[in-house]
Amino acid sequence: MIRFLLTIIIFTISLPLFADVLEGTKKVYLVSSGNELTHFANVTFTDIEDNEKVAYTVSIIDKPFENQFLSMRPFQCMMGKKQVMCHVPYPYEKSGFITRSDIAGLSYDILFLHKNPAEYGINLWNGIFYKLELKEASIEGTLYEVDMNTIASPPETEGLPFTEDLVFEADLDNYVYPRILIK
Repeated sequence: MIRFLLTIIIFTISLPLFADVLEGTKKVYLVSSGNELTHFANVTFTDIEDNEKVAYTVSIIDKPFENQFLSMRPFQCMMGKKQVMCHVPYPYEKSGFITRSDIAGLSYDILFLHKNPAEYGINLWNGIFYKLELKEASIEGTLYEVDMNTIASPPETEGLPFTEDLVFEADLDNYVYPRILIK
């Protein structure tokens, strides 16, 4: 009985911590393999519909990016010596909200492609998808590989196009920014 009461108390105390993560404006960071943070965006959360849905907007900031014209398209890229990371705006309409139990839609606002600095263009199969997880005081994401050719045409079904079978675990040692942090 005591264990049950302690579980209830801990759960009740932790609810406000999770709620605070999805309120107000937070900074979005790429986290390097050396745990250095690079602020590249802001996200603003707003509760809607009796606190079940949370609307959000992501604003990419210019500071870490250079404008590049690659493969006949403009991109905002972070020009690294080992790897170039280019932000890919999701080109189709999305709901614009998440729930406390499903924050996957937010991942579509922080899509990237990567390339070697010596390469001229980009390859859509070099996509980066950060799977996000709600923590007590932040949202954390781990890098997964995805073929961006999937979004070259509109999704055939309602919902988001990167299903589990299209997102692959990555060797994180091959990436300059293997994680993402929102706080």
